[in-house]
Amino acid sequence: MNLGLLKGVSAYLQDMRYLQCFRRVEENLFMCACEDSARKSHCLYFDMTRAHSGIFMSRHELFVEHKFSAPFDNKLAQCTTNSAIMQVRVDGENRILQFLLAQKEQYKSRHFWLMCEFTGKHTNVILCDGDLVVIEALRHIPQTKSWRDVRVGKPLQPLPQPKDAKITPALGMKQTLDALHAHYDTRYVALYEAKKLQVIKDLTHKRDMLQSALNALPQSEKLIESAKMYAAYGEVLFGALHTLPTHKITASAIDITDFNGMLWHLELPPHARDLQEAGNWYFAQSKKYHKKAQHLHKQIQNLQDKIAFLSDKIAFVERFGILGFEREKLAPRAKESEHIFIDGFKISLGRNARENQKILESARAEDLWFHIKDVPSAHLIIHCGKQMPPNAVIDKSAQMLVGLYAARKGVGDFVVDWTKRKFVKLSANAHVSYAKYKSLHYRILQNGIIKSC
Repeated sequence: MNLGLLKGVSAYLQDMRYLQCFRRVEENLFMCACEDSARKSHCLYFDMTRAHSGIFMSRHELFVEHKFSAPFDNKLAQCTTNSAIMQVRVDGENRILQFLLAQKEQYKSRHFWLMCEFTGKHTNVILCDGDLVVIEALRHIPQTKSWRDVRVGKPLQPLPQPKDAKITPALGMKQTLDALHAHYDTRYVALYEAKKLQVIKDLTHKRDMLQSALNALPQSEKLIESAKMYAAYGEVLFGALHTLPTHKITASAIDITDFNGMLWHLELPPHARDLQEAGNWYFAQSKKYHKKAQHLHKQIQNLQDKIAFLSDKIAFVERFGILGFEREKLAPRAKESEHIFIDGFKISLGRNARENQKILESARAEDLWFHIKDVPSAHLIIHCGKQMPPNAVIDKSAQMLVGLYAARKGVGDFVVDWTKRKFVKLSANAHVSYAKYKSLHYRILQNGIIKSC
């Protein structure tokens, strides 16, 4: 982190009156949302990765897929959300940005220090009370690792100033803003693109595994043929049991002549203890193959639906970005629907009519239901209960629904209707009727941008 840039950021933040929130959006990435004296919102991102820390600004709010709820995050939200900014300063020539915050309570105000330390391997975010006693920290540092320990309930020792250090001037306001946007373009976008390629690779691998499973399925005709063959073996064996001198198995195979004089050569199952058990095994195998043949079309349809859905997701990521699919797991598991998280809210997607019906049946009355108007497509549920999600979450969910449909269908205008689950009536084959809904309008352009219209 460049000290001149950090001082420029400090100067930029001098006009801010309130800290709307300071929270984690990724493992080491924090969103700092402030409000200036003109009540306009400003958003900066603090990358607190060890040895690679920095600050950047994005021209749009970054997608948040997970809500962090560790004790550190809870204390951070409690002490910083909607707090008044009393002071912002850089700690001399140390790369430490310090916020003095005031949180109004019922009868008094409490003061807190938020320390953002861009100090190499000891990069940290530390929350202290007004007397600089540590309340919580992103990284707890014991005395065994540093002379300056960071532990809850212990006073935070000041970091000594560099000896004989020249005073680094702050960057100008324009230089600061240009540098913050450039840092986003050169670093975060590159990381995002690398992650995007990895997500596409993982999704493609998962799709290939499903395609291999589909190709490996036997043909229905062969299953029916096997069922008939084992049934015939059982009938021949049981029909000849009374003519055989013994029911004990004395060889791995047996030759039997049926009522029509046809000679049958039967390979006996190695685990059978006698011929009667062997006959029962033949009939059990016949039932198994017959059942497989009956349900083969369901297996094929299920795999084809999953492959088509993954193809839509791959096309979606290629055109519109990740949107939470980086949390996909490659391990196969039985799922009733697709789940991702947006800003801590669980989102369920139906991949076919059966899954659309499943997510509708499992949703609670206050959950939000989404569907593209007049188009047979996936249903989407935001599992929010009585907690209404922010508009950004609703918009991202609708964009994802449109993007998945349009990824292979091309450009055009789409309308997404959404309402509470209790206003959706389910009929046969996941067909629905709904009331008290709102509509969102989107346009897919040639360059792949989803735009509200």
